[in-house]
Amino acid sequence: MTFANLSGGRDSSAMVVRWLERGEKLDYVLFCDTGFEFAEMYEYIDKLDEYLQKRFEIAITRLDSRGEIEKWAFGQRITRGERAGQFRGLPRRLGKDYCTRETKIYPSKRFVLSKSQQKFRNCVLIGYTYAEVQRGRVSNLDYATARYPLHEWHWNERECEEFLKARGIANPLYRHFTRTGCYLCPKQSMRSLYKLFRHYPQYFQKMLEMESRANALNAVNTRFFGKGLCEIAEDFKYRQDSLISDDYAENETCFCK
Repeated sequence: MTFANLSGGRDSSAMVVRWLERGEKLDYVLFCDTGFEFAEMYEYIDKLDEYLQKRFEIAITRLDSRGEIEKWAFGQRITRGERAGQFRGLPRRLGKDYCTRETKIYPSKRFVLSKSQQKFRNCVLIGYTYAEVQRGRVSNLDYATARYPLHEWHWNERECEEFLKARGIANPLYRHFTRTGCYLCPKQSMRSLYKLFRHYPQYFQKMLEMESRANALNAVNTRFFGKGLCEIAEDFKYRQDSLISDDYAENETCFCK
């Protein structure tokens, strides 16, 4: 069976649409709902779902991961090691943490295996671009074979964006961001966080509240970034986005694009 990971970002969205336009086999398109998506992302997924059903008679399968981040951050204590008894707190900026594992990797794996136990007869399409795969970015799946169509087509972000715009299905979040994902992602760039601060203050406030909870509970990780968000917010008041870094570490971003 063939599955596609869809985050709603331009790369995975362009991958799915072009794959289907080419007449390739695709059994399921999987979107993992973390509960921390932008409102515009949910609207875009609805629009894309309608587009896929109308043109290709395939719907987006939504995997409900809402509540997982809350549970792992504040709902259950660590049971082993020197941190036993503490709450984990916020997702870490470095390395893969529970947020990606529990809201995307594990739900996708469970769904795929629920449909087919023949692990390496299953194929999962992942929207890594040509440049990313060339730099060595791959997903080591133990339940399916990963395939990277954008790499096969030599497509990068520009090709994906132009492809979606030509069909009238580009994600409007790219008006503000160069990458999309959960609004609380600690792996986002400083410019992305600045855009959140300026254009989506309600989400920035939710992140501030989570830092406050983590501190009150004496959790292991109490900050999303090196500095606390209160300090970052004070700095943002006097900055322009053109002076703020938009660098992402390729190996530190979420595995779904």
